Amino acid sequence: MLEVFKSLLAFYLGIQWVSVLLFLVVEWAIVDFYRFGTFKNSSSKLDKITNVGMALLIGSGYFLYSKFSKQKWIVRKLLMLVGLIIHGLLSVIIYYVITLSLEYIVSLF
Repeated sequence: MLEVFKSLLAFYLGIQWVSVLLFLVVEWAIVDFYRFGTFKNSSSKLDKITNVGMALLIGSGYFLYSKFSKQKWIVRKLLMLVGLIIHGLLSVIIYYVITLSLEYIVSLF
């Protein structure tokens, strides 16, 4: 069961890292895809569920894009590259902190 959780966590963190990479490489297509898949003024439960699903899948890439969107093109690309590197390092650190903590807790029982 622990291996399944570790795999799902690695999958989720990997998806978030790939979303930042996609926003770096083909931002115009991914921005349109994200905006097409979400609702600005969500009124129904289905709209809210769709927004949460999109945020869980590629939310970190769009978050970084929205923070850097006011910059010039080359500066935005450089900031996204720095964000990609930092995001990757943080993902690895988060993965190891969570999995090592869980392995320690499981070993106690």
